[in-house]
Amino acid sequence: MGFGLAATAAAFVLFRAGASAWGRFRLRDYQDSSAADWNAERARLRERSQRAGEAAAGAGCGASYATMARIPRDADLGTAWRAFDAGPGVPLSPEVLALVERYRPELDALRQAARCSDHEPAEGSAWVDHGDLLPVWKASRLLLVEGHGLAAKGDARGALDRYLTAAKIGADMAAGSGLAVRIGAQAAERGYLGVAELVAGAPRLPAAELAELDLALADRGRHLPLLPDVIRKERLALREVAMRLSDGGALPEESPPAAQSLGALALTWVLPTEAVFSLALPLLDAQLRSAEQIARDAQRDPSHAGRLPEVAADSLAIDATWRSPLLDPESLPHFAGQDCAMRASYLLARTAVQAERAYSDGGYPEALPDLAQDPCGTGPLVYRRSPDGHGYTLSSVGENGTTGGPRVARERRVGGGDDIIVARRGRS
Repeated sequence: MGFGLAATAAAFVLFRAGASAWGRFRLRDYQDSSAADWNAERARLRERSQRAGEAAAGAGCGASYATMARIPRDADLGTAWRAFDAGPGVPLSPEVLALVERYRPELDALRQAARCSDHEPAEGSAWVDHGDLLPVWKASRLLLVEGHGLAAKGDARGALDRYLTAAKIGADMAAGSGLAVRIGAQAAERGYLGVAELVAGAPRLPAAELAELDLALADRGRHLPLLPDVIRKERLALREVAMRLSDGGALPEESPPAAQSLGALALTWVLPTEAVFSLALPLLDAQLRSAEQIARDAQRDPSHAGRLPEVAADSLAIDATWRSPLLDPESLPHFAGQDCAMRASYLLARTAVQAERAYSDGGYPEALPDLAQDPCGTGPLVYRRSPDGHGYTLSSVGENGTTGGPRVARERRVGGGDDIIVARRGRS
């Protein structure tokens, strides 16, 4: 009996060794067949790096998001977030002002990193390593709060600097991992909403400043952090793990499985990681490709976002590869809604500038030509001049794709509607 058990154990060891070699072979073959996508992503970043590198060299700085001063992870900024929701016209409370001043070094470091951003890919990767993302997220939110405080004091130029910096951070984060793109999208959306509300709410900006702002927004729009980028980066991250395993490496320790199905656990008990990964990876990769294409289609026609749950991966593929909880059937449509809201916020900012530049003879025009398509709806963004001609409203239907009542942009998360509305008040 002992001999039989020993023989069985030896056979099992040989079986696992063979399965491991087979898995690495499949992963290496998969890696080779996917090299074009990997190289294309690096070429994309190199193209962005040329301009960013020139700007950084001109500023003579070596700051980066990865090395900037950090707001502590346990910092409680709840009062600051509530101040952001109050809008740019509401003065900050002494408590929030104290928070802004307390983290002044971190905010200054963030602004410097944004000015000196460098988009060189990390060594052996296809995206930029921004380091710990939580401090960037916290600092970018607090930077927006500072912008609101400056707007309330009448410092429109200072407020616009903070809002545009947040939008720049969003564009920079789009050069990073999938999680970085999502954080960047949040920063960008709130930055563009701040610009739109300030332009429509402050005393009319001089023509030269409006022209300068329009150029800055056009530049920011070249690299919006979008949902297809999030999904593509997830697929590249999946391939990066495949590269490690095909070369005999181990799964990264920072990506433990949150929860594994019984099927995935059973497979890992019998087969080595390389073999399990090589079985599940092609399935998950194909589903990510489908999700990315649907997200791109939804940029042209928002109704396509309703197809996203069709590509939700089964738990075996997700658990076995330890990747892509993004493919949860409820998460993808939610991310698609955030994506369209971010793009709508950008377009509303540009349209607010357009409306202000069209002001003449003491009033606003009856209509604006060539209104952009609403990224969340079936028609263009809405522009309505006030009856007296001294104001207007701009609106998008928001994440749910339907009109949900008159709401200002900063109140989108309150109540049943999610319309994004920016208003220039006419005479009372």
